[in-house]
Amino acid sequence: MGISLRRKETSERRRDTILHAARTVFARKGYAATVVEDIAEEAGIGKGTLYLYFPSKEQVYLAALLEDARTLDAESRGALAEAPSWRDALRRYVEVRLSYFEAHEDFLRIYMTEFRGMCMQGRPLSAELYRLAQDGEALLAQRFAAAAARGEMRAADPELAALMVSDVTRGLIERRLRGWGRPVSAGDTAFAVDMLCRALER
Repeated sequence: MGISLRRKETSERRRDTILHAARTVFARKGYAATVVEDIAEEAGIGKGTLYLYFPSKEQVYLAALLEDARTLDAESRGALAEAPSWRDALRRYVEVRLSYFEAHEDFLRIYMTEFRGMCMQGRPLSAELYRLAQDGEALLAQRFAAAAARGEMRAADPELAALMVSDVTRGLIERRLRGWGRPVSAGDTAFAVDMLCRALER
């Protein structure tokens, strides 16, 4: 292995370590209360080293979100592409998101609290992060539009239908995140999918 390749792999590992540490700290302390020193300490590196990879707290925060958002987008695309019907596409959309957030709770916490807070405050967002947040809904809307054109489901507004699926899914995720009240179970997911499918059937 050449020296340049080893350096690249070392750099990528350190970047991954920083992003993992950032998710942990942001999820534990919140964006506003976190300082760069907290992330560097969690990653086991100096603050100066962290700045070599990310010039600000906001940049490391966005990078951590983007990495997970890209992975979730890829998993969603794969699941929807393999779905044989619009009902299966709807079910897989919901299940992929619930499964991903369950396996990546730190991402869930910073996405559902900090990122959404930024949206509500009207703060400017990363163009790519915004696009990734919309892409899953757009893909689902395309499946709904095609199914409606073939007469397989009711002639509902496909974009609105996809938004409603997204909203219900987000509600399940938020209830899981709260950690109080009735916990989310597989039965809740199945009920939500059945309810949505019945609303869209012919």
